[in-house]
Amino acid sequence: MIRRTRQRLAIEEVFQKEGRPLTPPELFEGAKRILPQIGLRTVYRQLKDMQEEGLVVGVDYPGQPLRFEWVSTGHHAHFICRKCDRVYDLQVNVPDVQIQPPPGFQLTGQETIFYGTCPECSTPRSPRPPL
Repeated sequence: MIRRTRQRLAIEEVFQKEGRPLTPPELFEGAKRILPQIGLRTVYRQLKDMQEEGLVVGVDYPGQPLRFEWVSTGHHAHFICRKCDRVYDLQVNVPDVQIQPPPGFQLTGQETIFYGTCPECSTPRSPRPPL
């Protein structure tokens, strides 16, 4: 049974507002703005529960901290800003590609990553406020 606690709702609100994969500390900072008494342990516990419930998945790239995102339907890629290291979702239209794995291999998924600079890092401005 999924309990809709204030903490859970605050974390869900941060995911909806940001619309991109987030690290637990980023979620914590955003949730603290909504619910100042929330703790970092609570965020980790909620993420674990949400992952077990199939609501979020981990996004884990070499050299990057573990992030979480809402499970989505359809294929999407990720864009990693080379300056701020934030990860963004990209909707892509990939034509059907027939992949033939070697004998005995079972293909369970794929990932597409694009790199570049996000708009906030591309334009000279004052420092970006945290989540």
